[in-house]
Amino acid sequence: MPPEVIYVDHHATTPCDPRVVEKMLPYFTEHFGNPASITHPHGHKASLAVEDARASVARFFGVVPAEVYFTAGATESNNIALNLVQPGQHFITSQTEHKSILAPAERLSKNGIDVTYLRPDAEGFIHPEALAAELRPETRLVSIEAANGEIGTVQPVAELAALCRERGVLFHTDATQAAGKIPLDFTNIDVASFSAHKMYGPKGIGGLLVRRGVRVNPVIVGGGQERGVRSGTVNVPAVVGLAAALQLRVEEMAEEALRLTQIRDRLRDRLLEVIAGVSVNGPRELRLPGNLNVSFVRIDAESLLPAMKRFSLSSGSACSSGEKGPSRVLKAIGVDDAAAMGSVRIGLGKSNTAEQMEMLVDDLQRAVRRLREITPA
Repeated sequence: MPPEVIYVDHHATTPCDPRVVEKMLPYFTEHFGNPASITHPHGHKASLAVEDARASVARFFGVVPAEVYFTAGATESNNIALNLVQPGQHFITSQTEHKSILAPAERLSKNGIDVTYLRPDAEGFIHPEALAAELRPETRLVSIEAANGEIGTVQPVAELAALCRERGVLFHTDATQAAGKIPLDFTNIDVASFSAHKMYGPKGIGGLLVRRGVRVNPVIVGGGQERGVRSGTVNVPAVVGLAAALQLRVEEMAEEALRLTQIRDRLRDRLLEVIAGVSVNGPRELRLPGNLNVSFVRIDAESLLPAMKRFSLSSGSACSSGEKGPSRVLKAIGVDDAAAMGSVRIGLGKSNTAEQMEMLVDDLQRAVRRLREITPA
């Protein structure tokens, strides 16, 4: 039997925690009711489970239950959030956002809405003064991600949101990569998106936090569920799983973040020590605990990744992994084409160990040496 492949792509998705699965299982069979059918016990039981989960999610994010809406995931949540912008208004985002922000932004632009794309600094940060310079009287919404899933940059969203609140502009954050990994301050954030599968929960479930007083227009209509914000029968097992995953994050996040930061930093230092021509992309500090993005001189990631047979890792965002050409995120922070094409994203999670990282260094060293030997200088 071949050796087990070690998973180091936790920014793409995480394994569903067995304890989460255990919480979900009864709602597939025993408690199978439709939560909208509250006239009988089966539906009432399901409805109670959904509302208990809503309250649990609200506690985690420091909001009230009425501000939590369940969706199929952050992509849908982001699309709903950008519906806040209407023709004649102005929208601001950044060049390093997820495609589920950039694609709707492009659609807004085609519909006559003025869109501004903020360029980050060399570490991927959007600074408050850069945002302030672009705010206008007609600016309706600003959307800046809480953390980047490719280079790990943790944005100063609390400061950015406070600036928008002062100017009377709505602020949205795509918190998908940050939720459950680092603490977040939602005090001045009006709308936020997240997904369960990035934090050891099930796929196909996420949410949208909408501050009271903000009205969003749905993307999916017809059933009126989630108070009209997201029609469609609520996925009760997944909602229960989302709440269970967040509860585990309450208990485990701080210790895990510390451990992963230590492992990540040791991995970074070892790669720089033993392999020539390695550069780190993104911030030295203020990055996601389990994130490392590195480039190798004279190496193409498309050749390197297949050679890493003992590890599952990627060259960038899972949603962009099939695209040809250099990473747009790396290009936005000034990385040249050759370095961007030779970049590898390592996403550590709670199953990873320091011993595995030593194996990873050894395998990368061998693969890089072999590829350079057969690649013209």
